[in-house]
Amino acid sequence: MRFQRFDGGRYQLRLESGDRVAESLLALLRAERIGYAAISGLGALRWASLSYWHADRREYEAHEMEEQVELVSLVGNAALRDGQPALHLHASLGRSDLSLIGGHFNEGVVHPNCEIWLSVEATPVERAVEPASGLLLMQLPERLPG
Repeated sequence: MRFQRFDGGRYQLRLESGDRVAESLLALLRAERIGYAAISGLGALRWASLSYWHADRREYEAHEMEEQVELVSLVGNAALRDGQPALHLHASLGRSDLSLIGGHFNEGVVHPNCEIWLSVEATPVERAVEPASGLLLMQLPERLPG
């Protein structure tokens, strides 16, 4: 993975063939001590793992695909869980017949290229398990009245 820092807490990443997307992101977040960032990206993958959230069962159903796909859209954020970086990403993947599939993004192997943008904020955001859903949700301090 290659990257460049820009003024204002922004990063441009370029993942190369064989790089693992989530693994590479987490390594950068740890190395740069990033506590919160908005993430978006695009590219192409030769393998991906996506999940679908079953609210009634309170669990994810993982699906792996070993095929060349376009990473049409990668969107989400990085926050902290117990002081360590945690990703929450969703992806839309385009197949060769131009159909789309999508879901919660677990991991993907790049081929041949993936470009990801991070917009970093100075204030870290923590995630914790919310008992009602069992999901890792952002712990935000403010709430609108009403």
